[in-house]
Amino acid sequence: MRQIFLVAILSLSLSLIGLSSAPAADLAIYSGPTNPGWISQDAAIANGEAIANDADMKAIFETINVYGDGDEVGYDSALGLWMQEHTGNGQQDVFIAASGTAPSAIYQFPNADPDGSNIENFVEDGNVFINVADWILYMSYEGGTRSDDNGAAGAANVFDIPGLSFGNRGGPAVPTEMGQKYIPSLVEFQSDRPWHLEQFEGTDWEVTPFAISNDDANSADPAVAVNQTYGGIIAAMWQKAQPDWDGDDPRATGVIEFIANWLVENGEITTTPVEPQDKVATTWGRIKSGR
Repeated sequence: MRQIFLVAILSLSLSLIGLSSAPAADLAIYSGPTNPGWISQDAAIANGEAIANDADMKAIFETINVYGDGDEVGYDSALGLWMQEHTGNGQQDVFIAASGTAPSAIYQFPNADPDGSNIENFVEDGNVFINVADWILYMSYEGGTRSDDNGAAGAANVFDIPGLSFGNRGGPAVPTEMGQKYIPSLVEFQSDRPWHLEQFEGTDWEVTPFAISNDDANSADPAVAVNQTYGGIIAAMWQKAQPDWDGDDPRATGVIEFIANWLVENGEITTTPVEPQDKVATTWGRIKSGR
């Protein structure tokens, strides 16, 4: 009994001084070469910097790494190694493709690894992939040159949904009740690469649309999908050919709101801080039961 009591006191003491055993959540942002017709290089860099420097993001994530041109070539690159190190580490981490492109660090083109790519392994480990701007996983522009396209097969392979498409259709995307709640800055816009919601019916993915076309109830953007088998999360947001947004660019603000509001509530990241002696208000993640 005395030993049990001592163990309990030690555990409480460690918790009070911030030596929690709970793992931290980490964030990586890729703002390297873009498909310039969809998002400009300046916009991708600015959006990446805005996300990385946001106070809410700094409170949620233990580390934030921004990767650019030269960091993304191959699985042994800086970005490729980050993704491998954050697969199977017992925590839910987040990767944002602020450029809307798929560098070979995450998925080697053209569809060289249709099964078992870095990004697929990352998602299947229960992590989070957020894509902005271009058709998710369609191509790489690393080195500033358009690669041989993965085409639609990139997304289809990672989602494991044959024939999956984000082809253009429908009218302006109007915020849903969920969009108004979780992404309050979201306003109506014309998506060029919407989710085709009917293609997810009968799959392991549960999709939450934040905006739906006003003339096609199966067209959505932005939206997020959660895999009901392994817990991985994929969001595709503002997939629109607009190099530089007219007015305030909603892409960085919207991603920040999505993470701080929807992901914190529905993912495996908590905002309960601990206070180590040498660092205040660090946010820790938690391990999903059964993972």
